[in-house]
Amino acid sequence: MQFTLLVSAIGFGFIAAAGAAEPPAATPPPAAPQMIFFLGDSITKAGGYVRSIKDALTKQNPANPPQIHNFGHMSETISGLSEAYHPGRRPCVLNWIDAVLAEKPTWVVACYGINDGIYHPFSEQRFAAYQTGIRTLITKVNAVGAHLVLLTPPPFAAAGPPFPPGTDAAGQAALLAKANAEAEAEAQKDPKKFGYRSAYPYYDEVLAGYCKWLLTLDGHDGVSVVDIRTPMLAKVKESHGADPIHPNGLGHAIMAETFLKQWPAIQAKAQAK
Repeated sequence: MQFTLLVSAIGFGFIAAAGAAEPPAATPPPAAPQMIFFLGDSITKAGGYVRSIKDALTKQNPANPPQIHNFGHMSETISGLSEAYHPGRRPCVLNWIDAVLAEKPTWVVACYGINDGIYHPFSEQRFAAYQTGIRTLITKVNAVGAHLVLLTPPPFAAAGPPFPPGTDAAGQAALLAKANAEAEAEAQKDPKKFGYRSAYPYYDEVLAGYCKWLLTLDGHDGVSVVDIRTPMLAKVKESHGADPIHPNGLGHAIMAETFLKQWPAIQAKAQAK
């Protein structure tokens, strides 16, 4: 009897020792929230689409919502260009972005373009400045390990003078080229001819070319591109009202909805790399 009790005591001792050697696994700390930085001009600074995106992403993950920061600036460009009569030179995102990227965001969402053609007719030089600015931003964002999402510029909500009835696509292209060449010649003679107060009548056609190029970047160098122009054009009268530059509440809602529809696929693409 005493032997049995001794064996039992020894056995319990081994069990207790084994239990003490293997403490229960600690609960892993919660994952750090994603940090999303929004860059852009006065449209982004107005904040409507950014707030809608923030509200939606918070509802999707209330326990660990993303940290969203709006760095939109009035009149800003990514091209570094500015029209002659603008009150002071337009700010350029590339002049200050390094300090912000030092915070190591998870995502950067950028919407530039509507100011970058400075409301002039199309020119290869202005277009090249926009392209260089976008490529520089891509390089800077990739360097800090963040993911970049580019939003196409919203439309300039003024169509310009209508073409003669019956003008086919080729005829319209020819008339646009002629109007652009004439307007560019006027701009060379008078630097104050065009700007945000006196936009080139077919300025939205200039932005259409910028958008077309931007969309070719989708999937390259870790970049995702969201086409907000097309859905906004479908409701351009309702999305802008009397202001052809700044979208109204409906316009911001379309921007947010378009982004959110593509967000799951954008995240999945980033995680697959």
